[in-house]
Amino acid sequence: LLIFLLLSSSLVQADTRNEKIKTLMEALGLIEMFSQQIEMGKQQNEQVGLQMIDQMMSQINPSQEFQERFTLAFKKFMSKVAAPWGAEEIVGVWASYYGPGFTDLELDQLIGFYTSPLGKKDVKVSKEAMLSFSKHFQKAGQPIVEAATKEYISDLKLIAKECNCAK
Repeated sequence: LLIFLLLSSSLVQADTRNEKIKTLMEALGLIEMFSQQIEMGKQQNEQVGLQMIDQMMSQINPSQEFQERFTLAFKKFMSKVAAPWGAEEIVGVWASYYGPGFTDLELDQLIGFYTSPLGKKDVKVSKEAMLSFSKHFQKAGQPIVEAATKEYISDLKLIAKECNCAK
């Protein structure tokens, strides 16, 4: 009986901790952020897949039947690369990595802060700053990528010319 009580108590405690972590994640905007990342990954996969189809279609001239088959293959590909997890799984995994670093009291204090007016303001300002921060480095990195790409294409052209292996 004692073992049963201890087991059920630890399961209730785990649920309570996960609920506290979920509450904290919601207050921090992490669930929303993780959901956005999943959606961005989905869109990026779709974009890459469409680019692959467009590139292939530009090299061949398939009939309507084969265009439809290519489209079905693309949809099948998209369904297989879609993230099979949602917010609940994200909370569980995050809780398993994040939770052990805090006591229940500390989690309560964090929730108290991040649900307070100042904590909510911190989350709002952090989101806004992160967007601007990301755009800053994306803009700063663009000339680097463009210059490296230009040099890479030039190197490839030179190698192809020296190779004399064009068809």
